[in-house]
Amino acid sequence: MPLVVYDAQLLAAATAFAGATYQSWPDVPPYTSNPEADCIGIVSSSPRHGTDFGLVLSRGLLTQVQAVLADDVGLAQRDIDEYIFALLTFARASGGSIVADPPLPATNPPHVEVPLELASRAGNMLVAAHPDLVKLGPRWGPQRTFVLRPRDFTEKVDAARRTR
Repeated sequence: MPLVVYDAQLLAAATAFAGATYQSWPDVPPYTSNPEADCIGIVSSSPRHGTDFGLVLSRGLLTQVQAVLADDVGLAQRDIDEYIFALLTFARASGGSIVADPPLPATNPPHVEVPLELASRAGNMLVAAHPDLVKLGPRWGPQRTFVLRPRDFTEKVDAARRTR
């Protein structure tokens, strides 16, 4: 089963914009007009599709998500906590995991380095909405880590799930 890391911007956008909610996620296929929410829907519905994708999270990544939702979006702490709990539940149910934060070199800011390191260590796939990460794709680093945009990922998963 492939493991996937989502960056903080994708995780925040999935619940904060376009009428998304942390209580209901799209089931891909079909994908919707909100690719970030579709990405969460992919891992939340993964057990129904043979656990085809496992979500990998870390404390540092979740701290970034919390900061974006609190500072940039203005979500109430209660809603943020419920969303974080949902993400943890999806990670475990999808066959993913919550891993220790990687040691970070000082070469890139944490919003870039944390998801890159997690992806290269955990599963070799990063789905990123942040422009600094997107420009590194489609393959990055010595491990040739996949870096995909949310729409590209949802379209590929949609096609793969339809062929089953």
